Amino acid sequence: MAMPENKFTEFKEKAFKFLWDEVAPLGDEIEKTGQFPREKLWPKFAEIGMLGLQIPKEYGGAGLSEVQYLEFEKEWSKVHGGMRVILHVHNGGNDAFVYASEERKKQYWPKLARGEMSCGFGLTEPDGGTGRDIHSRARRDGSNFILNGRKHLITNADFADIFQVVCWTEMQSGEYEISSLLVERGRPGFTITDMKPCMGCTGSHHGRLNFKDCVVPVTNLISMEGKGLEVALHGLNISRVRIAANALGTMERCLDLSIPFAKQRVTFSKPIAERQAVQRYLAEMAMDIYALQCVLEDTARKIDEGKKDIFLEANLCKMLAIEGLRRVTDNALLVYGGVGYTREYPIERLYREGRLNWLEEGTPTIHYLVAARRLLDGERTYKAFHEETVESPLARQIRLG
Repeated sequence: MAMPENKFTEFKEKAFKFLWDEVAPLGDEIEKTGQFPREKLWPKFAEIGMLGLQIPKEYGGAGLSEVQYLEFEKEWSKVHGGMRVILHVHNGGNDAFVYASEERKKQYWPKLARGEMSCGFGLTEPDGGTGRDIHSRARRDGSNFILNGRKHLITNADFADIFQVVCWTEMQSGEYEISSLLVERGRPGFTITDMKPCMGCTGSHHGRLNFKDCVVPVTNLISMEGKGLEVALHGLNISRVRIAANALGTMERCLDLSIPFAKQRVTFSKPIAERQAVQRYLAEMAMDIYALQCVLEDTARKIDEGKKDIFLEANLCKMLAIEGLRRVTDNALLVYGGVGYTREYPIERLYREGRLNWLEEGTPTIHYLVAARRLLDGERTYKAFHEETVESPLARQIRLG
């Protein structure tokens, strides 16, 4: 699935022009009010096609490939972090129906692409993690589930119409396995409460989902019962790649802002661009950007080719992204000096917004753990011609006497 390249170029240019001409100028107002004008911009996002970027064309979407889609994830981060979060989660919510029935796809994908509804993702819990330690449970009661539990840090909870809720469900055998349930906003027993604002990405909101004896039809299962964790983890890994693209967009804009500033800022009678320390900052920024560009291109290509197990690549992408983002935003701040710490220039906002990338879809400790496990199981991102056998220190000592 991919849009023909000539049409994609035209589509992208139209969308990006709208973002920079109509959304970017609202940045200061969004930061001041803490509100993103979603009601005003949502119909325009839908008209352009940005609310169903990877939904297949036959369901009303744009039908972009992963390689093409990452161009949008990257650009959103350059324009404004709050918008980036909202659109990233909305488009990610569309993926909830990739493994759903044809009936579900026809029911929801056209509405999601038109912006008539939005789907949130309910996984993380305040008293558990994002894996088999989640506590939300849904027991069977005839043709319904009775759902109890709570979720937090749920992006777009302020306006999403439906939520993909990952929870333990009682199987017909009486055992519990993890599944994904579709829970509509306003269903009895389901309440949503606000959380306090984040340090960056102003205008995007997170909430708490509370379920108390919430009746959910068994037919609201998404995909196969008992396969919810596998589907969720695959989606998380895809999203980790997209978060890396978000980081890349922030990094590229930091470099684009830093180079002209370094040429114009004069101290001791010469531009700071002529000083070796500043030149090193710029070169290091370009190095981190180029490395992440190459890794993302490789991983997105594998996704488009249908590789299902991208656990190693996705986690390496995110690890490289957050480390590179830290260095690039630090160096950009150093290029700008004290004025970069003020809101006179976008560097301060980009610095704050980029920190969210560290925490989205898991913390660095999770990514290192997942990647290391895959490596220890024999997985690599390359193929080795020569395989070596390494002796243990004890065996080597005995052999050598």
